[in-house]
Amino acid sequence: MKKRFILFSLLLLCSISMCLAQSENYKEFEKKEETLTQKLQQAFEENNYREVEKNSKALIDLFNEQDEKIQKEYDRALANYYYNLACAQSMLKKRSEAIKSLELAQQSGFQEYNHVINDTDLDNLRNDRRFKAVLAKLKETGDYLYILQQAPGYTHNERTDTLPRFKYPNPNNRYLVEVRQYFKLDSVAGAGDELSKIKNILTYIHNTIKHDGNHESPAGSNVIRWAEACKDGSRGLHCGGLAHVLNTCYLAMGFKARHISGLPKKYVGECHSINVVYSNTLDKWLWVDPTNNAWVMDEDGIMLSVQEVRERLRDGRPVRLNEEANWNNQQKITKEFYLDSYMPKNLYSIRAGDVLLCPSDPEVENFFHVKHVVYDDAWFWQSPYQE
Repeated sequence: MKKRFILFSLLLLCSISMCLAQSENYKEFEKKEETLTQKLQQAFEENNYREVEKNSKALIDLFNEQDEKIQKEYDRALANYYYNLACAQSMLKKRSEAIKSLELAQQSGFQEYNHVINDTDLDNLRNDRRFKAVLAKLKETGDYLYILQQAPGYTHNERTDTLPRFKYPNPNNRYLVEVRQYFKLDSVAGAGDELSKIKNILTYIHNTIKHDGNHESPAGSNVIRWAEACKDGSRGLHCGGLAHVLNTCYLAMGFKARHISGLPKKYVGECHSINVVYSNTLDKWLWVDPTNNAWVMDEDGIMLSVQEVRERLRDGRPVRLNEEANWNNQQKITKEFYLDSYMPKNLYSIRAGDVLLCPSDPEVENFFHVKHVVYDDAWFWQSPYQE
């Protein structure tokens, strides 16, 4: 149960190292953090909770010794340090200390409500009223499905005639022809029906370029150069980069497609990019996620749009994830994680280009500062062929 949060700290550190100047102070901090995190991981694997407690406290002390710049960039990891400390103290039956550490984790930005609900390391605390109080606070900020279900609806009476129309390039332009040839998309798509071609192209890009949150995308926007940079396997692309590549491939094959960013209500340091591709067969924009080779279906196995998935999550109707969904062909992605926990956070608002689709909520954050904010989902998801 802990490995995910410890590894998250390491991945975050790699990401931060690209943003901060490589000062001697930072290099020293990075080295010490890595050493302590490895000790912490080993202690968890050995169920040595006294060592987990010791190393968690050492990581917190290390964080508090750093200058303001490092602390600001690394503040999300501090929440994980406190969370791991709470788990160790719970297993050591130090209930008051564990609840205090959990409270500090929540105050430091820890928002993984579903993880807390299911983490057996915290079972010693569940009957304590103080734990229930912390859990109630965490629910308001970290139960993303609950937050999505509480969101106001969209409005359908606003003026949209002044908004820019989404544009889709001609697949016969020189660049898209080169993309089609480079990725051998005619062969990749196969000779099947429209939906099989959509799925085949998705799976091909997922298998060809790995997800890698530790690197920014290469300069420019030429996806052939991006693929070449990732060809030897030494690096990949983050979710936005993968979505850009897949989007370009769909456009090269004549599909109407968009790269969209799913955003939380409040900024939590992370969002998720996927794609939508228009199906003439089903007359809607289909959800396709290259990071996880994922699409979503209804109870009858019919592929769903982002709009449909969002509303089904809000009103409790069934959704299914394809069996092939996985991360980097290393870890299976489950419906329970992806649709019940992770993606509800990223469906509060939806960005496509310079347009942000929001519920009618005055508190929603436009943290990308897009040019156009709309509250009409019917306009946002209208057919690309509609005049």
